[in-house]
Amino acid sequence: MGVRLQLQAQFTQRDLLVYPGSLQAQMIMRSAPSEEPRRRLYIAANSSTPEQIRILEELLRTRGELAKLVGKESYAAMTLGDKMAKTPANVLHFLDALMDHTRSFAQKALQALQVRKQAHHGTSTLPTIQAWDRDFYCPPELPAPPIPLPPLTVGTVFMGLSRLFRHLYGISLRPADATSGEVWDPHVHKLEVVDEEKGVVGWIYADLFARRGKPSGAAHYTVRCSRRADDDDEAGDGTLEGQEVRILESQHFEAVKRHRLPGQDGVYQLPLVVLVCEFMRPSITRGPTVLEWHEVTTLFHEMGHAMHSMIGRTEYQNVSGTRCPTDFVELPSILMEHFLNSSIVLSLFDIEGNTAVRQIGNYHADPCNSIDTYTQILLSAIDQIYHSPVAHSPDFDSTAEFANLHTTRGLIPYVPGTSFQTQFGHLFGYGATYYSYLFDRAIASRVWQNVFSKDPLDRETGMKYKHEVLQFGGGKDPWEMVSTLLSTPELEDGNAEAMREVGRWKIEDEVGLPGRH
Repeated sequence: MGVRLQLQAQFTQRDLLVYPGSLQAQMIMRSAPSEEPRRRLYIAANSSTPEQIRILEELLRTRGELAKLVGKESYAAMTLGDKMAKTPANVLHFLDALMDHTRSFAQKALQALQVRKQAHHGTSTLPTIQAWDRDFYCPPELPAPPIPLPPLTVGTVFMGLSRLFRHLYGISLRPADATSGEVWDPHVHKLEVVDEEKGVVGWIYADLFARRGKPSGAAHYTVRCSRRADDDDEAGDGTLEGQEVRILESQHFEAVKRHRLPGQDGVYQLPLVVLVCEFMRPSITRGPTVLEWHEVTTLFHEMGHAMHSMIGRTEYQNVSGTRCPTDFVELPSILMEHFLNSSIVLSLFDIEGNTAVRQIGNYHADPCNSIDTYTQILLSAIDQIYHSPVAHSPDFDSTAEFANLHTTRGLIPYVPGTSFQTQFGHLFGYGATYYSYLFDRAIASRVWQNVFSKDPLDRETGMKYKHEVLQFGGGKDPWEMVSTLLSTPELEDGNAEAMREVGRWKIEDEVGLPGRH
């Protein structure tokens, strides 16, 4: 374990109090040569109180009751009706195909960890890899770019993004002055999104730096969607006695954001979004913030969402941009991450045409990528089980279901006494749709390989993607958009075989490819 923890233990001569999820806990899981501290910490981090389990199971049962009230067999059946998957059975077709094809890669990776553990302990036979061994024998490392790059300041990355969008869509990002009171912090920057033919098509407020009281994490927030506005019946909206002046002010305010763009029928309300990250703030002593590679990836991901919002042009706001099915919404953002694997795209970060040396670091084969993918498949599967009719039974036991899944289909043994399900926060926000991220990764991988990878700056390709996918938001069947983009008409129906096919794409395009461990 880390030197600091060793010294603390030596001088205090007592057990260390370590909180699961803390930096000390991460150090122990990645560095403690003795298995016992890792085992104890894993069990502590994945245990639950009876009350926590009761609340979760009550939530799952209540969701099932809600589904029955609207005539559906289960919460999953109710939730998936308007998604690409359509039915729980189709989700299982996707997960089964993904699991069957991933298992052999994951087993091979697991065997590599067994060899490491055997060498560490000096045993004569290959030992079993336990849940607490994963990070020790395959410790996570910070990702790094595939080629040397100059220091990537926030400004440099936005310059690269603007150049990329100009190549693909004829769109660029332009700094704009904010009026008094328009932004909520001096470090929030306003960007105009400018189309080379139509002018300004939207605005992005970039709130990128950490500060006290600001929520953690990265996100894309839609403040105002694009929608057609010339059909609004303002005269028929009525009025309130004594409020005429305020209503008139509101109408004037709304009118400022409505435009008749060249070459486009109708008047449209233009979109406005906020990008939130938590990068280190620039300072006089440190200078501009230089982003780590994982932060660059995060910014590209969120800008994928932002461009979906900017380019979307639909009649109604409720299907504009990112307001589309949950199992489709991550496609544009994940696809943006793939562009960072292209040396041609990375050359757009070069300000003066000469690439300064930057540490390439950890860009090499990832022996644990397939293990992690397999884990995500299992989590997607338990999400489906918890939102199936199984959860309606009076004797439903979420821990037993989790243990049974690991016993029958898992690769690493289930640890008795643990109940990870209460730590699985996505069960709340992504009930019955946790598969979506894997699903969109599979589609994004295929789109990248078949459409963009050969010439990632090609305008014709970018415009096809813009006009066949991005502009429709949620206003067109995603299967139709994907099948057109990939020239695969057999996918258009989005049936069970289409779901199986997407599961096979994941294996062809991602498992075993270079990672960053």
